[in-house]
Amino acid sequence: MLNSIFNNLLNFILPNTCLACDEPMDPGSSYLCKSCYGKLEPYKETHPWQAEQIAGGTIDDSFSVYWFREGTAIQPLFHALKYQKIKKAGLMLGEEIGKLAASKNRNDIDFIIPVPLHKAKLRDRTYNQSEFIARGISNILKAEVINDAVIRSRFTPTQTRLNKAERKVNVSGAFSFNQKYAGKLRGKNILLADDVITTGATILECASAIKSAGCGKLCICSAAYAELKINVV
Repeated sequence: MLNSIFNNLLNFILPNTCLACDEPMDPGSSYLCKSCYGKLEPYKETHPWQAEQIAGGTIDDSFSVYWFREGTAIQPLFHALKYQKIKKAGLMLGEEIGKLAASKNRNDIDFIIPVPLHKAKLRDRTYNQSEFIARGISNILKAEVINDAVIRSRFTPTQTRLNKAERKVNVSGAFSFNQKYAGKLRGKNILLADDVITTGATILECASAIKSAGCGKLCICSAAYAELKINVV
């Protein structure tokens, strides 16, 4: 009761504002007002490289929840998650992935693995945004999150200014499977999660490391998909 009164008073004095339009938000809204949230564009397409990767045996499925388009409401949401330490935005986005996964009958997932950061970048940022996305997915699918199943063993420069071929070379051999989970993941269905997928170079390299452990079905997902021409956040 007292907490509710205090929160209402605090919101009256310092109202929560939308990350996208800076307008005060209605009670119950999170990070984006209802108007801006309604403008988020669902990603209903198939990843352009999906069929090739499924045929090659790297993955069994891939999907994203939203389009990432420069200048739209989703950009400040991702910026807040990655650079402003608003970790709960990751949980919210993860829950959106979880709902989509459930609608695709992906309730058979045994473990959720976030795409890892290199330890140097992790020290600089202090947390891995994909880990919070994975936790949000877990809230819906009730599957266990394993943060260190894949290790980013080689530091790689940012992908944002690289073309498709350069991105693939940049992350080649950058991930290794943590052998302490070899028995635990063998034959199990895995959901590998990231914040944004563009060419798929990073998450597919990570998927290859997991596949070497002899898992069952391996699906990859992200909160958003961005076309290569976009400089993501």
